[in-house]
Amino acid sequence: MSGTEQQKSQLKQLINRGKEQGFLTYAEVNDHLPADITDPDQIEDIIGMINDMGIPVH
Repeated sequence: MSGTEQQKSQLKQLINRGKEQGFLTYAEVNDHLPADITDPDQIEDIIGMINDMGIPVH
């Protein structure tokens, strides 16, 4: 699996977890983010995308 495929897989797992729970915590988002995503703007973009899917992040 390439790095990009692995990143997509991790994000899918995170989104599925959020849908099951009805929310995600910042710690869960952080734990599932690929290690190479450290830029705060990238992280905010991902959290924004999750929020746009109707999954609140606390």
